[in-house]
Amino acid sequence: MKSLTIYGILLALLASLAGGISACKKDDTTLSEGLPVVHYVRSTDPGKSDSLLVGSFMGSLIAIVGENLKSTRALWFNDQQAVLNPAYITNTTILVNVPSTVPSEVTDKMRFVTADGSEYLYDFKVNVPAPEITSTKCEYVPDGGTMILYGDFFFDPKVIFPGDLEGEITLAEKTKIEVTVPAGAGVGPITVQTNFGKAKSRFYFRDDRNIILDYDVKIHETWTAPIESANPSGCSGKFAHFKNSANGAWQWANELTMQYWAPRGRGNVPVAVGSKDDLVFKFECNVPSEWRDVRMEIFFGPYAEDHGRDLPGTAIARWQPWKSGPYKTDGWITVSIPLSEFKYGKDDPADDPNGTKSLGNLATLTNVTMMLFGPAEGTNPVDIAFDNVRIVPKD
Repeated sequence: MKSLTIYGILLALLASLAGGISACKKDDTTLSEGLPVVHYVRSTDPGKSDSLLVGSFMGSLIAIVGENLKSTRALWFNDQQAVLNPAYITNTTILVNVPSTVPSEVTDKMRFVTADGSEYLYDFKVNVPAPEITSTKCEYVPDGGTMILYGDFFFDPKVIFPGDLEGEITLAEKTKIEVTVPAGAGVGPITVQTNFGKAKSRFYFRDDRNIILDYDVKIHETWTAPIESANPSGCSGKFAHFKNSANGAWQWANELTMQYWAPRGRGNVPVAVGSKDDLVFKFECNVPSEWRDVRMEIFFGPYAEDHGRDLPGTAIARWQPWKSGPYKTDGWITVSIPLSEFKYGKDDPADDPNGTKSLGNLATLTNVTMMLFGPAEGTNPVDIAFDNVRIVPKD
C-alpha cells in the first residue's frame, strides 16, 4: 500500500474540517465569484477540532470554514498579511498560519481581499502575550545611564520609571531592552508597556528597602575592606573594594574581608524580618578583572559576637561564580542569593552541594561578614567591588 503524501493528508484534513459544507459539492467556479463569507474558525489540532476559535496565538495553524473562500487573493490579520498557499484553499476551507509578526495596528479583524479589491471583515483576535520582566542586569543605574531589562514579549515597548518618567529606549528585542534612565527617576518597580499589556517588575529600581550597608552613611568596620568612590566608578556613591595582587592559600586578609558589627553600626537591629524562604541577600558588584578561585563566604552573626564564623550554628553562603570558568562582569551587576543558600558549616567539604547548616531565627542575627576564604590554585589576583548590601523579598 502506498503511503499518503503530506499533500494528500492536508487535502483530507481540508475536507474533514469543512464538514457538511464540502460534502454538498457546490460548483467551485460559481462560488469563487462571490464575496468570501466565514462561518467559523477551528483549530487544526485533531484533539481540539470541535473547539471554535475567536482568536489564536501568532504562528498558529488554523482552519477557516465558510463559503466563497477560493475568491480570496489576500488575507490580513490586523495589519499583517498572511501567506496563502493555493493548495490549502477550497471554496469552503482555508488552512493558514496566523502571521508571526507583531501587528503595529490592532483591529482584531481578519480582512479578506478578492481579485477586484472587494473586502470582507471577520472578528478574530491575534493573541500576543503581555510583556514579562524577569530580571535586570543591575538595579542601581545613575540618571543618564543605560539599564538592561530581561524578559519576554517586548514588542514596541515603553519603559516607565518610578515618578512616571519614560526612559528612552536604545535597543528593543523580544527578550531584552536597553533604556536610558531619565533624570529624576525615583525608587520602586519599573513598568514595561506594549500594545498588548503591561508588566511591573518585582524587583525595585534603586532598591532602598532594608539597606544594611551602603558605604556612604551605613558603613562597616574600617579596618576591613577599604571604601572607595572610584576605580571602578561606583554605581551609587561609595563602595567596598576587595583588591589584592594575589590571594594566597587560606589567607585571612583584612582587605579581603568586609565585616559589619552592629554594636558599632545601627545597633541591635535584625538583618531581616520574615522567613528565610521568602528573602534574598542582594548587593551590587563589579568584577573588572578575572576572578578564578577562592570563594566568597557570606554569613551573619549575633549582636554580642564580633565575628561569628566559628560559632557552631553559623550558616554560610558560598558565592563562587568562577565555578564554570574565570569570572568577570561588564560593569556593575546585581547579585541575588536566596537565604536558603546559607547552608554550609565552616568545615563542610568544598564540593558539598547540600551543606549541613540552616539559618535559624533571623531576629537574633545582626552582624554581616563577607570575605574571601579558601584554598587558591596558584596566583589569584583579586578585584571585587560591591555596594548596597540588603536583604529584601524575592523577586
